[in-house]
Amino acid sequence: MFMCVIKYCSNNLLYPKEDKKRKILLSACRTCSYTEVADSNCGYRNEITHTTERPQILRDAYADPTLPRQKGLKCPVCNHPHVAFFLINPMVSLARMNACCNPSCGYNWRADGQSIA
Repeated sequence: MFMCVIKYCSNNLLYPKEDKKRKILLSACRTCSYTEVADSNCGYRNEITHTTERPQILRDAYADPTLPRQKGLKCPVCNHPHVAFFLINPMVSLARMNACCNPSCGYNWRADGQSIA
């Protein structure tokens, strides 16, 4: 069984680097010029892909006590005086969503006025 060992050089992580002339894998520091032959030729690559998803629609915002409420804002569909708000996806954008707290309405719209429902 192979166990992954993370190596450091003066508190800096050593990254895999290829030596094309000698055709070997090295562990190299990105801060200084320190390199050493890697213990294993195995490597791991973590690719993160971002997808564009439709914003989340909250139909039960009225029942969620953790969502903050916006005073002075009314639902544009039913004119209900209680509106909750939340961020669409804080990792991508800080666009704010509003959700009507009327159980029979549940309309969602972006703070910039754009409807998503």
